[in-house]
Amino acid sequence: MMRSNSITLFVILCTFFAVNGCAVKPDVTRSAYIEQSLSIDNGSYKIPAILVTPKQKSNKPFPVVVMLHGTASQKNEVGGLYQRLAVYLAEVGIASVRIDFAGTGDSPVDYRFYNLTSAQRDVISTLDYVVTQPTIDAQRIGLVGFSQGGLIAQLVAAKDSRIKSLVAWSSVGGNGTGVFQFFFDEYYAEAKANGFAVVKFPWRSAPLNFGLQWFEEIKANSSLDNFKNYHGNLLAIAGTADTLVPYDSSIQLINHVGTTNAELHLIKGADHMFNVLGSATANGLAEDQSTAESVLSITTYWLVRNL
Repeated sequence: MMRSNSITLFVILCTFFAVNGCAVKPDVTRSAYIEQSLSIDNGSYKIPAILVTPKQKSNKPFPVVVMLHGTASQKNEVGGLYQRLAVYLAEVGIASVRIDFAGTGDSPVDYRFYNLTSAQRDVISTLDYVVTQPTIDAQRIGLVGFSQGGLIAQLVAAKDSRIKSLVAWSSVGGNGTGVFQFFFDEYYAEAKANGFAVVKFPWRSAPLNFGLQWFEEIKANSSLDNFKNYHGNLLAIAGTADTLVPYDSSIQLINHVGTTNAELHLIKGADHMFNVLGSATANGLAEDQSTAESVLSITTYWLVRNL
């Protein structure tokens, strides 16, 4: 049953606007941030990461957001959305770290190393690093997760009390195979036979090797049931035209989270990638970025209020 007293629902009919009177598009010409490349050790391999801190002077350490990318993506995310979000956040005094999960981006290992366990370890290792930085406020940590990255964010937030706020973009939300059923139908037999399956994506030139452990952990996943253990703030954003992870997944998150501060934003006509590419299988940026900019704006100013 939907707990109406715990949900704030926004259906976004327009695609670009101001929030709380703030200008929503950052002035990148001001060079308001410092970007630093990192290599974080998780005990098994190094995690490529980029730390962005605001250049503005402050007597207090900055809150920080760790960004978790989705399937077959990388730390800057599709259309550079995480790279762009980092600038938005820096403009309002929030630091950020974006990472490459195993086998993606600049990761030194094969994608066979990627699974729910390894991804959580990557996030926790990143959190362990950022809380040691004198410029970071260890009491004001947020996560942003896109698609499968949203699933990883849920798993971490449900058991790591350091997470104050979580933003889920087009997020997977459910137990078991769920929206991943296609992968099981097409590739599970291959993974069981060979230890991994070679999976091709229209937006990648090279395939990825999905390890058998990924399939087995997805089958056993109970993240939705365990989400009741997360008591921080939650923002879920989804598009009404998302056919890869239907927005019902975001409603599921809202209904199962163990907090009363939960907001759901449904963006009319937005696809899984918030129209940043024009279509889910396109390779170039769409000429119209207004929907993507709305997502960046909503996320930024929600984090201002909730970190």
